[in-house]
Amino acid sequence: MVAGSNKSRRKLRKSMSPEERAQAERDVRGAVYDFQDTAYANLRTAIANVAIFFGFVGVFATVVGAAAGLRLIPMAVLVLAGLAGIAYYPVRHQRKLAVRLLVVSSALVVVGLAGLVLVATVLER
Repeated sequence: MVAGSNKSRRKLRKSMSPEERAQAERDVRGAVYDFQDTAYANLRTAIANVAIFFGFVGVFATVVGAAAGLRLIPMAVLVLAGLAGIAYYPVRHQRKLAVRLLVVSSALVVVGLAGLVLVATVLER
């Protein structure tokens, strides 16, 4: 026997009837669907958690006083993003509304962060 040979490891497959093959295909498709469904649910939860994190950053910066002057507006937008992220959890089983909230929270995070960059680099010079 050669060290890299797969001849001894191969198992003979029994032939499947068309009904068994169709059932196996349905089983595999069901497992893939369950995996994708779980992955998308985890992605939606992660997006909501990122928005909530930036909302906490906005609240903390406002309370501490780091969000004074022009920085207050982007921080307020981040707080709104966090509120939209929090609002996702009660409606996560209503797909359309949940996805809309995630789109809004993501857009608010992007606008808030872009606003912070704009204020820090351009307007406060």
